Amino acid sequence: MDQTEREERLMASLRQLVGCEEGRSCMAASRGELCLLMHLKRQSGLVLPSELSEAMSVSTARITRLLNTLEDRDLVRRSMDLSDRRKIVVKLTEAGEKYLEAVYERTHKRASAVVDALGAEDTEAFIRIAEKIADISRSLSAEEAGEQESDMQRIKGGTT
Repeated sequence: MDQTEREERLMASLRQLVGCEEGRSCMAASRGELCLLMHLKRQSGLVLPSELSEAMSVSTARITRLLNTLEDRDLVRRSMDLSDRRKIVVKLTEAGEKYLEAVYERTHKRASAVVDALGAEDTEAFIRIAEKIADISRSLSAEEAGEQESDMQRIKGGTT
């Protein structure tokens, strides 16, 4: 198998792993809903939409759309900040808590089944490789951010 084929198979495997295979709709997590709910759970209190936007690296408009969807499903609730009535805060509802618990249970069962099927050696090898891929990805993202900043400086300075 050549380099290009390895790259294509790696990307296809990753899409399959996260449930975004061709012809299938991606999981709610790929739309940001699960990430938003999990962030609210970790904060265990009231969170500003702007804080969600920053934490998730998405626009405030995207956060608003996510919150609308999740509020319609009674998973989050928006309310006025009692200390500053100009601000809106977001909170996970009891239904949101239960939803996250159910997601965690399903995910844990699935992970357990995968570990059982793979065995300890293959599971540990996969974890080692997945962590290495994540490290490489973070490095590449940092490099790309630096390159984007350099590009912006050149554009602003009028040089190419």
